[in-house]
Amino acid sequence: MVSWTELLESLDRTPKPAVVGLHTSVQPRRDDGRGWPPASPVRMTVRFAYRPSGDWFFDYGHGDVSFTSADTSPEPEAGSGPGAEGYPAGLAFGPEFPWDLDPSPERLITCVHSPALAEATAVNSPEAVRHDGRDAWAVVLRTPSLHHPLRVTVDMTAGILLAAEVEAVGYREELTGLEFPAELPNSLFEWNEALAAAEKSQQERFEQAAAHYRELPRLLPAYWPGGLDDAEPSLIDADLTTGLLALDLGCNPEQGDGPSMAMLIRQPPNTPLYQPGWVSDPETYVHHWQDADWQWTLALQGRPLTREELERVIASLPRHN
Repeated sequence: MVSWTELLESLDRTPKPAVVGLHTSVQPRRDDGRGWPPASPVRMTVRFAYRPSGDWFFDYGHGDVSFTSADTSPEPEAGSGPGAEGYPAGLAFGPEFPWDLDPSPERLITCVHSPALAEATAVNSPEAVRHDGRDAWAVVLRTPSLHHPLRVTVDMTAGILLAAEVEAVGYREELTGLEFPAELPNSLFEWNEALAAAEKSQQERFEQAAAHYRELPRLLPAYWPGGLDDAEPSLIDADLTTGLLALDLGCNPEQGDGPSMAMLIRQPPNTPLYQPGWVSDPETYVHHWQDADWQWTLALQGRPLTREELERVIASLPRHN
């Protein structure tokens, strides 16, 4: 049997081993305080690679990749205390809306000096569990950062979190498919010809789709609370193969009390929800519906639509393929 203190010491241990895997996060969205819009959590996944002392590769899919490096900052020594330079803060939650967080594997792997964990107390004794085929310890914590118990799953051998969850609100993030190679090549953390080719192909796909949809009637609702800009809506993304369309509707909040920003997304039914840019912010209000041909997302900042407003917007949308 181990104690929470021992688990926390393993999380504070540095350096962390090189690791590759998949990070999945589910964040509850803010509503109007009365359960509207209905719950629609943000679900995001990213494949990643990490090596000490802080090199990261992130692959979000569809040719969207990024790199970060900590080669300008040395790793802090174990026991150097909270606030040491060279590491992110680890698992942390927002002071106003706790789930407005950056869903990155860094939160679970580089947990050293995590404020949420440093101030936590254990509700129960850690229990031995299996997580995605790995031996681990699970413990329920209380921390001043959150109003609900936080359950964490710790891999003591690697000194990382495998999962963090607040079941009461639907928050969860976890690492799966982990491998711990002895070393990772420099080429994995650098831009290369294959990534450049994928980016070019993605851009060509978008430009072809954009040219096609510019020839069609504008996909704008005839009704909008507060009014929309007269300018052409901005095309955020499009795909001729699937029929995906993502449009910035061009809100004009000065015309009334409508939302300050709005994005309309059309995509095939039964496909993972498309959540570009600020649509994946849990502070964003989203409405979902489905008709005979498409599933739709209306993402809003400022305020959600009322039920009546949403019905009028849906009824006023033109139909075209």
